[in-house]
Amino acid sequence: MSVDEYIVVTRYVTIFAFSYFLYQASIGAYTYRKHLNVKAFWPILMCLSAGAYAVLIAVNTHVSDPKLSNFLLITYWFFAYWTYYCYLKAIEGFFGYELKKLWFSKFFCVAHSVYVVIGGFLYLFTSIDLMFKPREIPPSTLFTKALNLQIYPSFLVVLIGVMGLVVILYSTIVVWKELNRRNKNEYLFKTGLIVTLFASIWDTSIGTETIGYLVPIYYLGYVFESMRFNIYYQDLAFTKMYNLEKDMVKLSKVAQFGFASASIAHDIRNHLFVLNTANNRLEKELLEDQRRYTKKLRKHIAKILEVTDFYMNIFKKNYDSHKERIKISDVTMEAIDLVQEKIDKHKVKVELEIEDFDIDGNETELSLCLVNLIKNSLEEIKTTDTPWIKVITSSSQRFIKIVDSGNGIPRDQLKNIFEMGKTTKKDGSGFGVGLAITKQIIENSGYQLLVEEDSENTTFVINF
Repeated sequence: MSVDEYIVVTRYVTIFAFSYFLYQASIGAYTYRKHLNVKAFWPILMCLSAGAYAVLIAVNTHVSDPKLSNFLLITYWFFAYWTYYCYLKAIEGFFGYELKKLWFSKFFCVAHSVYVVIGGFLYLFTSIDLMFKPREIPPSTLFTKALNLQIYPSFLVVLIGVMGLVVILYSTIVVWKELNRRNKNEYLFKTGLIVTLFASIWDTSIGTETIGYLVPIYYLGYVFESMRFNIYYQDLAFTKMYNLEKDMVKLSKVAQFGFASASIAHDIRNHLFVLNTANNRLEKELLEDQRRYTKKLRKHIAKILEVTDFYMNIFKKNYDSHKERIKISDVTMEAIDLVQEKIDKHKVKVELEIEDFDIDGNETELSLCLVNLIKNSLEEIKTTDTPWIKVITSSSQRFIKIVDSGNGIPRDQLKNIFEMGKTTKKDGSGFGVGLAITKQIIENSGYQLLVEEDSENTTFVINF
């Protein structure tokens, strides 16, 4: 190959690479601007730096001034290691955390870049060269002839180049092991690591004049990686949009339920007002020993009013119900009493293991939660051969457990079991409201509701 042919090939390859990196950087910038993903910043810098490395080689083939040509050679070394530093930061952004074992690699890249900048400007303005020596014989390789180089690498540059290759090899091993540890089948990522290592060895050999008949391809590794990073961040953007769409659907369901419940609660309150007035008048007509019935009726009217008030306000911001010191045993027994008719109807055996303790909460709301959980269990096990439910409270660990004879909830349903509109009932009788409301109440009170995944039977736990 002649020098002219070599120059044409070099220009074609490097300009094509520059255009490619500019395109990839623009894609990354679009992702960063649209979705404000800070992690996408480093792949953008990596593309711009690799593109600068590529285009400077093409520019250098047009330069006839030896000093400027020599200066541009020094800049290659800067962009080579600054690009690799950006690459390492982009990898850490991909992992989502800093790889502590890469601190030396990043330090070497920064130190090398600073050294090259100082050396480059010293040479440009004072002719003092910290990296290269004047060439005593004319350029002999196609690379040096094409770029009109009048300098050759000093022993220090060769040593730094070898150290750089060791650093890149070490970094490749660290990242490779981290990928294996995470059990990620990132085949394109691993391909990029290998190509980057190979291209680094190739170009360092050209730069130190170990070989000189081949076109520089240091940027080739970043061709793979820039594409992979952009695919990764675009996938994140689509995932974010998909999750936003799901959240909008969820919020729509919540809004519909909130509007419906508030409307229904308002109508119920109107009828309760009439019942309460009639009950007060009836109480005046009854004898003293007969008023126990009206007192019980008044108590439950008050409870219903409290429940309707709760449903009218549950999804309002900053809603805070009245809280007081209550006994877990009282709340538990009240909930059992409210569902006793269903328990008897389906012949479900109920076992109570109660260790009493006090909490700060709203008795009506907590009772409603327990009723929802117990009714949920009753619906699931009522058709089994020997249905049973256990209600367990622990004063030392401060929890309530609702355990039933069911075989548990499938793992694929656990992640969204508390979402509004999600139901586990196969017959379509459920609306997916009870568990969602229960979780909302518990969390608004500062407590926690969860499902025991490893339990043999279906187990809901309220932690106080």
